[in-house]
Amino acid sequence: MRVAFNKNSGFSLVELMIAGILGLILLAGVISLMLGTKQSYRTQDQLGGLQTDGRFALLFIERFVENAGWFEDVAPSIDSAVSFSDIADGGATGNDTLAVQTEVPAGTGIDCNGSSVTGTVVKNIFSLSGDSLMCLGNGGAVAQPIVENVQSFQVLYGLDSDTDGVVNQYVNAAGLSDAKEVISVQVGLLLRSTDNVRNQAEEETFDVLDMSLDTNDLRLRRVFQKTIMIPNQAFLALRSE
Repeated sequence: MRVAFNKNSGFSLVELMIAGILGLILLAGVISLMLGTKQSYRTQDQLGGLQTDGRFALLFIERFVENAGWFEDVAPSIDSAVSFSDIADGGATGNDTLAVQTEVPAGTGIDCNGSSVTGTVVKNIFSLSGDSLMCLGNGGAVAQPIVENVQSFQVLYGLDSDTDGVVNQYVNAAGLSDAKEVISVQVGLLLRSTDNVRNQAEEETFDVLDMSLDTNDLRLRRVFQKTIMIPNQAFLALRSE
């Protein structure tokens, strides 16, 4: 009795090679999808951090600027919301300094660092140190960081030159001669991502109030700007008519 053997069982070398190539293609697709998802997550995470830090910084500054110029007594010891002696302008490419002050009853003053202030005048100075936005209060000796990864901090001052409670023009510190005319402040911040996110560098130009900055790297950046009125100073201007 003869037994027939099937010589076609199993896979040929060509079939194995084709299967291997198809497997590599599928694996490459899965890896590409994973890398793309990771890149998208990193980008969204960095953008979320930028938005959070930028909004927080503006809200933090706004709180103290809006309260600036307040006085408790009939005859205040301060006559302006902006502390003119501490104003500094970084020019076309440098960073600015914003100093605001207010008057409170003795023993109740708290500066931007949470420190108690001796006396009745509370002063807070905002400036950039390295890439950290800092605030120095007159209740303590050491400035504290507000947010990091800040590349530019710019300030313009709204002047009410005819004491009608309306801003006539915005100037930088170099164009400011009388701090009592300041009834609003424009604050501009340029924040950048903590990590390199882009796959390749991109040339970009960012306008932050009166300053322009050119960049060319792998980081993400966003500009945050806000106009903050100083109602107490506007009230003083109207009352002095």
